Amino acid sequence: MTKKLVISPEYPQGIILDLTVEEIAQREQDAIKDEQHNLSLIAKEEQEKLNKQSALNKLKALGLNDAEINSILGN
Repeated sequence: MTKKLVISPEYPQGIILDLTVEEIAQREQDAIKDEQHNLSLIAKEEQEKLNKQSALNKLKALGLNDAEINSILGN
């Protein structure tokens, strides 16, 4: 079972206790939420890369060269 360290006026040196069923469930929910958030950030990053590449491809299709594109983008 998972443990936790509790430090309180009663136990100034600390005491190791088992997590309650509720605490375990909350930790699991938090882990799921964190993973979903991380996946969301990764998906957003990937979409931004795809959008940038699409924009660059469209500018090139209009006949702009890399130097012109970089000057527009401020690179």
